[in-house]
Amino acid sequence: MIGATYIKNRYGPTPIEFQKIADKMIKDEEIIKVESSYFEYPQTKYLPLRKADLSKLKANEIEVINDTLNRLSEINAAQISEYSHNDVPWLTTKDQDIIEYESVFYRTPPYSVREYVEDIS
Repeated sequence: MIGATYIKNRYGPTPIEFQKIADKMIKDEEIIKVESSYFEYPQTKYLPLRKADLSKLKANEIEVINDTLNRLSEINAAQISEYSHNDVPWLTTKDQDIIEYESVFYRTPPYSVREYVEDIS
């Protein structure tokens, strides 16, 4: 969605352009950076300063985003990391290598959001 390139990092897929994108959004006053702690660990959050413009997204894309948020929003960072490590793009990439975009099309059922129409001819 953000056009970033992801690498296989220790804790999960990491967009290598994230800091550049976040810095631009801070400069453009679209988000703010909030630093705090979660138990004994430092935590950084980026919070929006305006409502998201969803007009360029299709209804089914919004549905996928909402479904993903509903399924995963209650789990912590360690659980998200573990979840990401069982997905095909992660499993097929060497450490620190770029995760090939095409690998997202070869997912197992727990990670797939594609709906396939059965041929009934």
